[in-house]
Amino acid sequence: MSTKVLEKTITDLKRRVAKIEASMSPSGRGWKKIAGAAKEDHHFAEAMRLGAKWRKQANQENW
Repeated sequence: MSTKVLEKTITDLKRRVAKIEASMSPSGRGWKKIAGAAKEDHHFAEAMRLGAKWRKQANQENW
């Protein structure tokens, strides 16, 4: 691979990484954007119900 091709590849990668980093929330508050997104989702509610059932059963078996 020639030096020019490598330089172009590295420049491309740097640009792509910069774009990804810019889209990330540096404040750590990105969760606020999605909080409540599953509020009315039947599948989410069912997953929570099944998880609670599994935890209850697992706790009873361990005691």
